[in-house]
Amino acid sequence: MLDFTEFQKVVETAQQSEAVKMDLKRALKKVGSAIEALSVAVNDMQSMLADDYVAERKPRKARAKAESNANGEAKRRGRPKRQPAAE
Repeated sequence: MLDFTEFQKVVETAQQSEAVKMDLKRALKKVGSAIEALSVAVNDMQSMLADDYVAERKPRKARAKAESNANGEAKRRGRPKRQPAAE
């Protein structure tokens, strides 16, 4: 027959094993997702290293129209030049 202290030890051990089990499940999920990502990366590399692979050209975006200043001239990019001090 179990006395109360032994019963407490059994319950604590069960709780600790349940916590360890949850930690293992979390770690296993992380490992599984890392393996899956690695598998995808390996497949991508194999397709890139294939003899018939041709890289796709990325479409270029058209430049936005230049804004004009008060004189109707197009604004220059970057920092404006310093105006000479009036003497």
